[in-house]
Amino acid sequence: MNLDDLFRQTAAEQPDCPAVLGPKDDQAMTYAQLDAVIDRRAEELRRSGLAPGECIGLHCPSGLDYIVLNYAIWRCRGSVVSIPIELADVEKQRIVREIHLDAVLSQTRSHGFCEAFENGPLHSLKNGATLIPVESPTEEPAGFRTINAAFVRFTSGTTGTSKGVVLSHETIRDRIAAANETLQLAPGDRVVWLLSMSYHFAVSIVSYLTHGATIVLPANLFAGAIFESVQRHQGTFIYGSPLQYAWMVDSRESADLSSIRLAICTTSALKAELGHRFLDRFGIPLTQALGIIEVGLPCINLENARESPAAVGNVLSAYQLQLTDSEFGEGLFEIRLKGPGFLDAYYHPWRTRDQILDDGWFATGDICSVDDQGCLTIHGRSKDVINISGMKFFPQEAEAVLCEHPGIRAARVFSLQDERWGERAQAEVIAATPDEPPEIRELIDWCRSRLAPFKIPSQIQYVASFPRTASGKILHRNET
Repeated sequence: MNLDDLFRQTAAEQPDCPAVLGPKDDQAMTYAQLDAVIDRRAEELRRSGLAPGECIGLHCPSGLDYIVLNYAIWRCRGSVVSIPIELADVEKQRIVREIHLDAVLSQTRSHGFCEAFENGPLHSLKNGATLIPVESPTEEPAGFRTINAAFVRFTSGTTGTSKGVVLSHETIRDRIAAANETLQLAPGDRVVWLLSMSYHFAVSIVSYLTHGATIVLPANLFAGAIFESVQRHQGTFIYGSPLQYAWMVDSRESADLSSIRLAICTTSALKAELGHRFLDRFGIPLTQALGIIEVGLPCINLENARESPAAVGNVLSAYQLQLTDSEFGEGLFEIRLKGPGFLDAYYHPWRTRDQILDDGWFATGDICSVDDQGCLTIHGRSKDVINISGMKFFPQEAEAVLCEHPGIRAARVFSLQDERWGERAQAEVIAATPDEPPEIRELIDWCRSRLAPFKIPSQIQYVASFPRTASGKILHRNET
């Protein structure tokens, strides 16, 4: 099967229903119109030489063109390798080097990152995209053609060297079916989309178009544009990050979000304080979801979102949960999961699902606590843990304390190697008022009154921003 076939089936059933709305007033596309545009792009790609089974790097900003080009590659029976535009050129080149690509399909003029790999004339598509044949220095893994690959996507790299995750059409179909048992997306739903499509396509955009929903694209990702899109299109569903929800809460603009039935928060941890503020202002709970590229969307916090917005909720019915003892404290466990839609392989080095899973179980590396109702709260990742002379803690603990200080807007705690103690904690902070930041000694004293001595950062410095992965997650490990 092919995910494009599922889309075409939906388009045939509801040709006149809107598939994409916005970002401008006159920009709207029905399912029939979207199907026709995908068909035209696919035919152009075939004439340009794209053959079934080829791997195509997709380098495109989020939006209608991303959707069209992704599905056009599938319609040609090719595989999509995401090359996020947010990455630096050296990171994009690494993808071209480590994944055997036949071409790069770029919707931007800035595709110089693949000049060194070009292998033949460039082909221009009518929508401004360019198909760039490339010669990859990496051989295709021997087992790759046995997998009906839809996506190859690098992990975010928060826990070490990122690696290509291979997802087949069947795998993605199974994981969107598992998620939709809870989300209940259907024709009539209008999803206000706020995230990067390079990172959030397989269990979201594909799901919306498979289940007949409408994707609403705001003019930008700031609060005013989000409010306007919800109200103009009567959005029923928001899919965003904590950053965008914080902008909405802090905005002084008036907003009516009464049409929203579900506001999903993902990409990074949702702080309880933000969840409560969002609920107080808009009357809508923020529903945190746990998304794992190797697994899908195994947890959605529907039942406990009002009281415990920082929790990721119960494991969905399609999955089995196993909590293994951890060394990080009483009541803390490492999450292992079993269920449908798990990854098919790691690309480099090549490892198949059977080699990755332990009798069907996947160790996520997430450390959690669980309440009597089975609701999970993530406390950090096992590889983020800071170990000071055998005493271990999660950086999020110290970050939370620093953020409680009225003069601090955000904090990042990470470890540095130390000859005497093994590791030591260091912090970077962003001041709430940059022109009048609190004294460093004041912050150290603040931590000392609220944290065990080994959890207190040995150094704190002010910064303008934090190092993050391309998908927006704060890095808790420095190279130095």
